[in-house]
Parts: sequence; C-alpha cells; structure tokens
Amino acid sequence: MVPLPLANLWHHKLRSSLTALGVAIGICMLVTLSGLSRGSVDEIADRWEAVDADLLVFPANASDNIAALSGGGLGEKDAQLVRQLAVAGHPAVEYVAPVYIHRGKIGSGANNIFGCAPQDLPRLTGGRRFLEGRVFDPDNNCECYLQHRIGQAGQGVLEISDEELAGNGGLEMVIDRRLARDARLKTGDKVHVLGRDFTVVGVMQEGGLARAFIPRATAQWLGELDRYTMFFVKLKDGVASQAALEALRPRRNLTGITIDQYRGMLMDMLGVMYIYTDTANAITLAVACLFILVSLYTMVIQRQREIAILKSMGARRRFILGGVLSESLIIAALGAAAGIGLSFPAAMGIEAFRPVLTVRITWGWIGVAAVSALAVGGLAAIYPAWKAMKIDVVEALTLE
Repeated sequence: MVPLPLANLWHHKLRSSLTALGVAIGICMLVTLSGLSRGSVDEIADRWEAVDADLLVFPANASDNIAALSGGGLGEKDAQLVRQLAVAGHPAVEYVAPVYIHRGKIGSGANNIFGCAPQDLPRLTGGRRFLEGRVFDPDNNCECYLQHRIGQAGQGVLEISDEELAGNGGLEMVIDRRLARDARLKTGDKVHVLGRDFTVVGVMQEGGLARAFIPRATAQWLGELDRYTMFFVKLKDGVASQAALEALRPRRNLTGITIDQYRGMLMDMLGVMYIYTDTANAITLAVACLFILVSLYTMVIQRQREIAILKSMGARRRFILGGVLSESLIIAALGAAAGIGLSFPAAMGIEAFRPVLTVRITWGWIGVAAVSALAVGGLAAIYPAWKAMKIDVVEALTLE
C-alpha cells in the first residue's frame, strides 16, 4: 500500500510538482550563486598564488586596496632597494619582477592588463604553457627602442607612433584561454584596448596571474615612464618571508605581504559580496517556504472531511501532524534533489556564456542546500499542521 502522504501528493500531482519546482528553483539559486561568488573570488586568489614569488611589495598608502592597484606608484629606486634587501647581513632576494598594471575592457568586462618583461612571464604565470603562439616581444626590442628614443629626445617632447611601437614588438599581447573564449580571440587577431590596437601573439593556459599581458615598456609608455605598480619578489632559499618583510619595514614608502596572505586580503575586500549573495539566497528560501505553506494549507482546507473522518476513527493529533509534515518534507526533498541537479547545468551555462567567471559547486554547499530545503519544509508545515489538528469533526462532517 502507498503511504498516505505519498498518496495525497500523487492525488494532486500538478500542484505538488509546481510546489517542488518552486523549491528546486530556490535551491538551484542557492547552490549556483554561492558557487559563483565564492568560486570567482577563489579563482582570482588561486591565480595570484600560482606566481613563482614569495612576497608582494607595493606602495604603503595602498595597503587597504591592493586588489584594485594600477598605475605607477613605485620607481626604479624602490626596485633597487628591494633587490638589495638583506637578512642577517646576507642578500635575501633572488629576483624582483616589477609590473605595471592598466585596467581595460577586453571581451565582456574590464580586466587587469599586466605589463611585464617577457622573461618574467613564466614566473608570473606559474609556468603555464602556451596553447598557441608565443611570448610577446621575445627579444625585448620595445624596451631597448624606447630607451634609445628617450635618450635621443633628452628633455624634449617625445612622440612615437603606433606603427613604430608595433614595429618593435610593443603592441603585442598574450592572453589566457578563458579570455580568448570570452572575447572570441585567437592568435593574430587585433584587440583595441588602452587606446591602441594590440595583436594577440599567444594564448596560454588559464591559471596565471592575469588574463592579459603586454610588454612592460609599452605599459609604462602608456602610463608613466620608469614607474611600476608593484613588485613580485622571489627570496633566496632558506630566507624566511617574515624576516624579509621585517627588513623591508624601514622603507616607509613600501610595504609588503606574503603571496599566501593575498587571499585573506581579497576576502576582506570582497566579503561584502557574500553578504549580498547570502541575503538573496535567504529571501529565495523564504519564498520557497511560502510556496510549500500555501500548497499544504490549500490541501488541508480541501481535505477537511477526510481529516475529520480520520480523527473520528481515532487518529491522534500526532498522526495528523506526521502526515502533513511528511508531505512537506517529501516536497522539500524532491525540490532539493531537483535543484541540486539543476545547479550543475546552470553552472556550465554560466561558464559557457561568460568564460571568465568561475562557478565552483562544492559538497559543502550541496549539504547546506539539502539541510536548508528540509528546514524550509519543516517550517512550512507548522501552520497547515496546526490548522489540520484544529479541525472540528462534527462541523467538518456536516459541512456541505
């Protein structure tokens, strides 16, 4: 025999299905939005942690917002000071990779465009391999050309055309696979950004520091000559990161963090996004709760005579309560299963439509979604169950 709660739900198949669908949409939204917000932030942090460096050094006045740094806040003297850092009287730094960051729109959104030396690219991308093409300006011709022209100009006004920059490798760009998919670019294509037409000369695996790289000399020419945004510092073997940061402390215009600390700073800055996401999820679950409540309440009203007959035959309040609660939990469980199942194609759809976004669906959030759905089902059953237990047997049986 089919249990009574299942039989009742089966008798109202359309209503039960629509109610479960409402729950499924809420659960799918919870899992997908949580995976999108946290996955995208984690992906950015993972890319920075992939850099072959130990320290990140930047201007002291930017310590609260390093994730949004751009422009030239540091100079060549700062780079020399960092290169000369010593711990216990011994040189501490193996190499310094200065970068100059611009913000520009490529594809569907704004991106950090990192200007770096071509020899530093493998360090900044964690050794990610090229899928097609090559590194930009492999012989560093652009930097040599600009230094030569600047020396010729002296104190005069220096004008360099785009053709001259392009002819010396200055308007070449390397992008990662995700940005290539998002902007529909391939090797040899032109991309207009920072007021110039850059040629894509290489596409790399995703997972490196940035999605777009250009020659550092070009980035400085388009921004501020002989200036840098930040330094990535690799320490010598055996040198502790904290000891190197202590050695840096007397340089009042400079500050630094370990690469591992960047994730925490990013979370602190973007953590408010989680509040918005969780608030939206809470509202969605509240709506799902109302879906179940209204559906169960309607069922209770329609089945007053059946409930009265059960009570007249000796059914106790606990039996009535268990029946309504079981129906609610079944709907919630079906909705949770459908919602979790829908979250996977939803995640794939988001990443297909916006390849630069990351949706990470974890077992933790699947568990949160399942527990939330059952909690919503339990809460939604309280009033309909109370209403069912309060039905007057005589009045219900004599009701026409």
